[in-house]
Amino acid sequence: MLKDLPDDALLTLLNILNNIWASGKFLTSWCTSTVIPVPKPGKDTSDPSNCRPIALTSCICKVMERMINSRLVWYLEQNKLISPMQCGFRKQRSTTDHLVRLESFVREAFAQRQHAVGVFFDLEKAYESTWKFGIMRDLHNAGLRGRLPLFIESFLKNRQFHVRLGSCYSDLFDQEIDVPQSNILSVTLF
Repeated sequence: MLKDLPDDALLTLLNILNNIWASGKFLTSWCTSTVIPVPKPGKDTSDPSNCRPIALTSCICKVMERMINSRLVWYLEQNKLISPMQCGFRKQRSTTDHLVRLESFVREAFAQRQHAVGVFFDLEKAYESTWKFGIMRDLHNAGLRGRLPLFIESFLKNRQFHVRLGSCYSDLFDQEIDVPQSNILSVTLF
């Protein structure tokens, strides 16, 4: 729907986003997520841990996040602050790069009659274990100053969520430690 707005409305939206950027004031309504638990296939649906939480947030906020994320990723890439071994969630790279690298490693070991060892980590509840203060410290240590880290700090502050089951909503809960689920910036910040 946003892509199909008339030019005047797009210009108004851009002005609103620029004002948010210039003021550093993150809209409080953008800090609230509605979490919808989606059952994992073949699991007992009465156990909440067998559900995948899908967090719904403002679409306009996601547009702003995409703009901020582009700036952040550009800065991180230009200053070589992302490991060259990181392939997921990067332009012109993917996790397939690592699969090809692993296959080559195994084939080479096999051809030379050697052993190949691989260690794989599955970070369970990765976003839930991310420390907001640590993110801000890392951004500061990376040399980020000005509006970008201020916006990110506002983005991470005072986050709340409620759970929706059917047409019923839970009370609002504070999201104290982790980065928000289903947000564009969260992947880069993680």
